[in-house]
Amino acid sequence: MYMKDNRSEYFVFVPFCLLAQAYQAQGIVKYEWKSSITPFVSLLLENDVNIIQMPCAESTFHNRLIREPMGITKYDTKDFHTHCEHLAKEVASQIRQLFESNYKVIAVLGIEQSPSCCVNYIYTNHGNENRKGIFIEKLYEEIKEYNISIVGINRRYINKSLKQLKTIINEIKSNNI
Repeated sequence: MYMKDNRSEYFVFVPFCLLAQAYQAQGIVKYEWKSSITPFVSLLLENDVNIIQMPCAESTFHNRLIREPMGITKYDTKDFHTHCEHLAKEVASQIRQLFESNYKVIAVLGIEQSPSCCVNYIYTNHGNENRKGIFIEKLYEEIKEYNISIVGINRRYINKSLKQLKTIINEIKSNNI
């Protein structure tokens, strides 16, 4: 029998670079947040949501932190798909463990335009394309049975993404009180 304590039962999985923007490819960090994307971290902390950092598919694939930006066509390879599938299975295992322990995973966050972590759209040589990044696509396939919200963070239009996450947090919390 487990003793009830004061821990939060809510979890959000975030891309590695949400908490450590140094992991982004060189030249990508162009907005006011130098280390973490502060508005999201603040929102999660203010609402007592546990933050789990997902692995960075791109830096672990290249085995280096500092790298040039590469588009989706450079990552759309068999090796990178296999790498992302392996990482997605690890994250999905964590999510399953949380659900089995009666915790609530309320969202998975991605970063728009990322070849691995975009949720809705990515820029290609042919303009914007509506698709998931390779890692998020693999993760979605692993966790779709849980019906977890997947939110894309658009750094250019941060307020829209923040509003979407706030709505999810408020709905989940109001349904469980």
